[in-house]
Amino acid sequence: PVSVLRISPDEYGVVSGAWDRAVLYWDLNTGKLARAFAGHMSQISSIEFQPWSAQVQAQDVDTEPVDKRASPVLLTTSIDGQCLLWDMRAPKALPQSFHLPKKTPPWATSACWSCDGRRIYVGRRNNTVDEYELGMGSQPSRTLKLPMNSGPVTALAMMGNNRSLVCASTDNVRMWDLASVERRSSVPFQIIPGHHGGTISTILVDETSRYMLTTSGNRGWDGSSNNVFLGYEVTPIG
Repeated sequence: PVSVLRISPDEYGVVSGAWDRAVLYWDLNTGKLARAFAGHMSQISSIEFQPWSAQVQAQDVDTEPVDKRASPVLLTTSIDGQCLLWDMRAPKALPQSFHLPKKTPPWATSACWSCDGRRIYVGRRNNTVDEYELGMGSQPSRTLKLPMNSGPVTALAMMGNNRSLVCASTDNVRMWDLASVERRSSVPFQIIPGHHGGTISTILVDETSRYMLTTSGNRGWDGSSNNVFLGYEVTPIG
């Protein structure tokens, strides 16, 4: 079965990820398979394109303007903890791999980019989120630790201010202030009310970061009381 779908920013294609480890790029004009990405060893858990702003920042002043809809770098994760980066412009290039930290159990159910495309956040099974910086090696630059009873991290999304990371686990949805994580005198996150229990599968934030949507459920294993779809209107403070 297909576990993940992501439309390309230029809307010419869609990338699918499945339980059989396949990551496939489909041409929406023809409906045919255009490219296969081979490298994962287990079910695909997330697919994300790098924000186009990262290409603008890296662009040489003498080159042609970057298409805002183009995104040549693709991020994919799988349940066994693999996190791979693919260059869409190089069909035969090997992916870049980010390593699991020591003593971290295999798990990666969700991942997201920072808004500037310079960092990647990967949710883990042991109540943590690993932050990786592009160009700084394959090990995490830091790890965000949730409370011990929070459960596995199942969904992630970055707000438009590039410092607020929305993180979902079994107990709650939290919004982390990445700028204050190192300040041990203050709690680096706040609880977003609404969810409690069940598995939060999706967090969607619109481009303006004014609205956020979340969904949760457990496939009916414990009834349907946790099958919830919530919408939030985000109001900046200060």
